[in-house]
Amino acid sequence: MNTPRAIAAQLIHHSLRVSPGEKVLLDVTGTADDYIEAIVTEVYEAGAEPHVIQHSFPVLKSLVASSSQAQLQRWAAADVARIRSMNVYIGLRAEQNPYELYDLPEERYRDYVTHYLQPKQYAMGSLSKWNLLKTPTSSWAQLAHMSNRAYERLYRDACTMDYAAWAAAVQPLSEMFATAKHVRITGPSTELTFSVEGMTSMICAGQYNLPDGEWFTAPVLDSVEGHIQFNVPTSYMGTSCDQVRLVFRHGCVVEASAAVNQHWLEQMLEQDEGARKVGEFGIGLNPHIVKPTQNLIFDEKMQGSLHLALGQAYPMADNGNVSRLHWDFVLLQSESHGGGSIEVDGELVRHNGRFVLPELEALNGPA
Repeated sequence: MNTPRAIAAQLIHHSLRVSPGEKVLLDVTGTADDYIEAIVTEVYEAGAEPHVIQHSFPVLKSLVASSSQAQLQRWAAADVARIRSMNVYIGLRAEQNPYELYDLPEERYRDYVTHYLQPKQYAMGSLSKWNLLKTPTSSWAQLAHMSNRAYERLYRDACTMDYAAWAAAVQPLSEMFATAKHVRITGPSTELTFSVEGMTSMICAGQYNLPDGEWFTAPVLDSVEGHIQFNVPTSYMGTSCDQVRLVFRHGCVVEASAAVNQHWLEQMLEQDEGARKVGEFGIGLNPHIVKPTQNLIFDEKMQGSLHLALGQAYPMADNGNVSRLHWDFVLLQSESHGGGSIEVDGELVRHNGRFVLPELEALNGPA
């Protein structure tokens, strides 16, 4: 089975469990005919009804470049209505150049994010079945410092692993946190603590992203204290930041800096009260992703990593934070990237990216 068909089969039958009669919206940005055809075929074979909308990046850029706020709001309203009329949403991006929209005027791009993308993202999240993925392209291979063939192999392996068996191996971690109270994260320029007492958690086994492979919960809302230095580039709505440092007091970001695009970081934190609070704490566990690729959907699942998301909490681990923002920041704690530890209730759980408790050793990748 070729890569598009393998991904489509995993997406429709495992991730989304599409049922006969369901309406499936495939929302495509970019050119990915082989993936579109494979997904449409799998939807029909599941007895469901596919709907496809598609914009190329040049067309999208033209639309946004001269748009007004009112036009963006009408565009969002139409797409939100379409999404809410569906049972399943699939967001597929095929980026030949991840920076294609970077030369849009800053104010116009900000309006696009605020008045179109964020309402659409909220509508997507209101469905019980949705999944976001990006196709492997030469540009993503270059950013990951990999050949096209190696990157496609990584993509296929990470997306089509046996998520059911993997989820069973993660269960002891989930059970440990079910009774946990206190988490401490340490590392270079990092000393962060928070409570997870009473919080629920989720094992992410392909339901909402491909590739997947993380476990997450959320801190008690006002409990986050200290500082953390992230060492993996991150992006939000197409704009990247690097070497982000956050300082927390009483659960709120009081200082934020970035080596790249600090102005964008500051703007996103100012959009509402919840944007400065943490809505997610996650641990990356995909055994096939072992180094940063500069693709956040991959990097937040990376073995040996952890991430915090500022903004909206997910209903699966809801700490009450409400925001238009949900932005993940990744820290890789492998020895090659400076190391670091995760402690739970005073007990060392992971050191330099590797679990030290016997019941969690199955989650360690190759040494």
